[in-house]
Amino acid sequence: MKALTQWCYTALLLLSISSGDVAVSYGQMTAGEPAPLFALKNSEGKSYELAGMKEQPMLILYFFDVASRPSQEGLLSLDKLAKKYKDAQLAVWGITRSDAGQVATFLSQTQLGFPVLIDDGSVSDQYAARIILPTACIVGPDLKLMDYFQGGGKTTESLLVTLAERKLQSRQTDIAKALSNEVTQKDPGNVRAKSVQGYAELKEGDLKAAENTFSKLSKKKGDAEIVGKEGLSQVYAQKGEPDKAMTMAREVESKAGDRAYSHVVRGDLLYSQNKPKEAEAEYRKAIEKQGGSPSQRATAYNQLGRIYATRGEYSKSLGMYDQAVNLDPYFVEATSNKGMTYERQGEWDKALATYRQAQTIDRADPFAATLAANANKMILMDKDPDRRRQVEAQVDAYVQNYKNAVTAATAQSEDPWTSSGTIQILLLEPAETGGLAVRDGFPRVLTLHLADQLNASGRMGVIEPVVLERVIKKLGLTQASLKDPEITLRLARACGVNLIAEGTLYHLSEGTLLKYKLIDTATNQASREISRQIASAATLGKDLHWLNREMLLTIMEAFPLQGYVVKVNGYEVLMNLGSKQGVVVGALFDVVEDQPAVEFKGKVMKPEPLVMATIEVVRVDQEFAYAQIKEQRRQIAPEDKLRENIRVLKGEPISNW
Repeated sequence: MKALTQWCYTALLLLSISSGDVAVSYGQMTAGEPAPLFALKNSEGKSYELAGMKEQPMLILYFFDVASRPSQEGLLSLDKLAKKYKDAQLAVWGITRSDAGQVATFLSQTQLGFPVLIDDGSVSDQYAARIILPTACIVGPDLKLMDYFQGGGKTTESLLVTLAERKLQSRQTDIAKALSNEVTQKDPGNVRAKSVQGYAELKEGDLKAAENTFSKLSKKKGDAEIVGKEGLSQVYAQKGEPDKAMTMAREVESKAGDRAYSHVVRGDLLYSQNKPKEAEAEYRKAIEKQGGSPSQRATAYNQLGRIYATRGEYSKSLGMYDQAVNLDPYFVEATSNKGMTYERQGEWDKALATYRQAQTIDRADPFAATLAANANKMILMDKDPDRRRQVEAQVDAYVQNYKNAVTAATAQSEDPWTSSGTIQILLLEPAETGGLAVRDGFPRVLTLHLADQLNASGRMGVIEPVVLERVIKKLGLTQASLKDPEITLRLARACGVNLIAEGTLYHLSEGTLLKYKLIDTATNQASREISRQIASAATLGKDLHWLNREMLLTIMEAFPLQGYVVKVNGYEVLMNLGSKQGVVVGALFDVVEDQPAVEFKGKVMKPEPLVMATIEVVRVDQEFAYAQIKEQRRQIAPEDKLRENIRVLKGEPISNW
């Protein structure tokens, strides 16, 4: 009887395999366990070692039979998408027990862009991939097995949808949409694939498209309705329609009380309404629910971690971030938040290791890159006694100046007209207000990024963030006290700067609004305000580039370089400004001529100087620069005044300056 039962099981299993529609397996591996290490060669003898892929954020191991078209199906779909979306970094290794001749024939017919490795069976056994083909494994950060699939047909569809979700988690929205589209073309009713499309559109800030996608789902029955309304609650929140978002979230809870995401949406909205306790309660409800995707619960854990961090409860905060990353290994925000928590405790080694882990997940993440560079700088400073003494001496000098209400000495020009050197800036970390941002350290990242970029321009010198932070700490100043204009101005003058840059980050449901204003310390007058709406994480890199460019333009407009003509030789002009003041090749200067003041009915008006000629810099030394005359209304002569022409920079990319 036992032998008959075993025979029947084997026959049924073989019948299932031949149908190419298997969704169950014999001896499957478990998600979360380390992927077994191996080394295999392709048909040309090139070796591939899994251990060498530890820095790869995602690798798909695809076990298949080159002689079986159903077995090849998923691999060929992935190959087509990888060739179309080359920036997606879709890494796949095909693994087969077929012989080298069959592999060579297959490769010549398909022109596959992935390596196909030949296995003697030992690796297939390690991955329980001998009986059922295809078998696909998604290997994630630190070579952990994340997802495991066996069989073709619907199982291949499930593989593609899961991969789309993983790519969405890692913010590769283009490939996520492409993968979901690949599935919906064959199965228009696939709810998971449609939801990936909607959430990808949300991440890209395309609210109109996302609303359309989720609205169509919400009009269907069953899971589609719930998923659609869940997505719509987030759409309405990001559109700045909190009442509609709350209503939709309540509908989801009434129809599917086991789902987490409606509580996350409600928690975010409550926090933005200055109700942190109520928000925390919603996040706690979310982590207790098992419905919906793991990444949605991961978001709730992350938000709880953010709340604990704001209270200084760092051990609890770290625990929440760990839970978030366990649920979603591609949650780069939670990973970098963990690094910020270590940083706040002064544990720079742990912070750097965590930021580098975040960079492994997403190499293009500007948060992780900026914070990692700063952490590394802090570690190197701690190991350099001369550098530490230099920083502390500077800190002590500024502190003493502040206490004595002294303005720090600055470089003086030979005359009032000529620019003396770089514009010195006090760059304060922006204050945060409004909702609870998913990312911790937003003000720090903005300040570090801007400081690096402005310093690199050659025109500006920013007080080092580490120096300023220590000055503020020694003086016992707080974020609240720095809102006092008199205190900020006194601090700026103690540091000997020309400008104060202070900003605010307004975390709104529809995105983060950033506002900066620049204050001239000589006149205590603010220049025009710089503002930018940051719609999503997907646009952050562009937003930072824009902010840097706009800040540079604003400062250069307020403080154009000024100097004199030293000598004229034909069409060549020697000027008394050089690289020391930030002059670069290609810069334009106007030759200006002062106009007499006009008096009318007791009022005196000073007209703008007349532009008599324009010259372009062609060579720069430290103290002088050489320029060619572009146009002139009269002959240029020594002692003529020069003023930088900033207008031409409008609309020009930074790389062309």
